[in-house]
Amino acid sequence: MNDIERKIIEALSQVVSPMAAHNLLKRALRGQSPDLLGPRSWVELIEGSLQRELMGVLPVSGLTPGLQKLVRQLRAQTPPTEGVRDPTRPTLETTDLTEYVALERKQDREALVLELARGEGVLAVVLDSAHGREARLGAYADGLVDLLNTVHRLLDRKGSYRVFYTVFSEAQLVLRPLDRGYLAVLTRNETNLGQLLYRMSKIEAIQVVER
Repeated sequence: MNDIERKIIEALSQVVSPMAAHNLLKRALRGQSPDLLGPRSWVELIEGSLQRELMGVLPVSGLTPGLQKLVRQLRAQTPPTEGVRDPTRPTLETTDLTEYVALERKQDREALVLELARGEGVLAVVLDSAHGREARLGAYADGLVDLLNTVHRLLDRKGSYRVFYTVFSEAQLVLRPLDRGYLAVLTRNETNLGQLLYRMSKIEAIQVVER
């Protein structure tokens, strides 16, 4: 793995698992040899095929901060006579469908978890917050909650994250920080990951002031 590949993997690993980051880069390369790409070609790949691959699995409309920084570094290495094509960036046109949940209300927490648990291919749902924990574990034991707590703590220590996902042999996990806790959904591999990531990214916690 060359230095640019490593930097791309590191940048992608801020929002997806390392394994998913490797897979995204592999799909974006489309059989090209990384060792034959110069700074200009890397910029075009990052802003083109890699960005499209990223938008296919995450609710984003552009590059991550880490990838943006890398693109700036690569452009600085590009000879002035070579120039860099400014590709038309794909955009994700969506309306604001933010879903707000009052975590201090047990009935609201239960309703959210139950709704997500009814989704196609969903195996388990956990909502952990300072106000309580709601879970639909299905065939999974409480050990799943311990695992989710550990993953959330590790991600949180690295800095704030918007949404995280990883793929296992028979399932895929999406984790979303919510207030001082998290919302996690475990699904079968065939479940539409992009739709689930988008839905969870639109869930926000609000504080309700009782009158």
